[in-house]
Amino acid sequence: MHPGGAPQSHASSLLVIDHVALVAWFGGAREGANDTRIVVARGDLNGIFDAPVIVAPAPVPHWNPVLAEGPDGRVWLFFRRGPRIDTWTTWVCHSSDGGESWSDPVELVPGDTTGGRGPVRQAPVWFGDTWIAPGSVEVWSEPTIWDSFLDLSCDGRSWRRIPLPLDHDGIRGAGSIQPALVIGSRGQLVAFTRSTGGWTLRSETDDPERWPALQPCALPNNNSGLAAVTLPDGRLACVHNTSNEDWGSRGTLVVSVSSDDGVSWAPGVTLEDAGTGAGGRPSTAAASGVVTSGEGEFSYPCALVVGDELWVTYTWQRRGIALARVPLAHVGAE
Repeated sequence: MHPGGAPQSHASSLLVIDHVALVAWFGGAREGANDTRIVVARGDLNGIFDAPVIVAPAPVPHWNPVLAEGPDGRVWLFFRRGPRIDTWTTWVCHSSDGGESWSDPVELVPGDTTGGRGPVRQAPVWFGDTWIAPGSVEVWSEPTIWDSFLDLSCDGRSWRRIPLPLDHDGIRGAGSIQPALVIGSRGQLVAFTRSTGGWTLRSETDDPERWPALQPCALPNNNSGLAAVTLPDGRLACVHNTSNEDWGSRGTLVVSVSSDDGVSWAPGVTLEDAGTGAGGRPSTAAASGVVTSGEGEFSYPCALVVGDELWVTYTWQRRGIALARVPLAHVGAE
């Protein structure tokens, strides 16, 4: 899937609803450039997609779209706007016809310029009658501090932010962002976050209002986005890069599988492998975005169980968005 001529593409989101597959991402000259826009490609369950179209254009940088089926049954498209990550505003538009047309965008939390509300990478998850959006904020002044949170809502109109606690003294670097949220084997909530400390951070709870402090689990993280899903057999799958360096290589993208709610992990399928070099390592990173050529980069996955397959969309060398379809029987050994 290609962005209609944009030099770089990144940060895809995947949704399947009523036999329609939708993929959204941002494309432009580079991450954080004024010409970046949200695009959406509409397809079918055979993985055949129409040409992507720009949604909700405005003359500012656009970032991190998230597709979700909302409480009202419509498709919701969340995204960020702004020249700096630490002053993002979050916007949302809706579709009542499976992504063929979209409403005018509105601010999710009017006037909030704290760096984004609602979901930042993964769609909200229902827990009882609460819609829970995994979010995060990034403070890029010195010292740089990143923190994750959950935004709780019953109807998508009002939101209440709950922190995912982190002991910053116990982790190298800025901290934790971009949670992935799943339902565990007991019906509990389990959160996994990207981190600067070399390992994915984890927390679980039965009460979405109260979370234990995030702790490292046995899953490497290179300070890049990950995706987690609950498989039909109750195991968890996580799509991630394999390096554990801060801003490390994004050259190998794999699926790992857990039978104990994400405490331990076993290797599964390798989706991409650029070799042993430093493929996809960003050259610089700042509040204005990551600077990279994209060479050797396979990153920022989004994962969804579709029938008897695991569908994964991901950034393919910043040149486009790839779709991998992995039979569930091949995801990981029992």
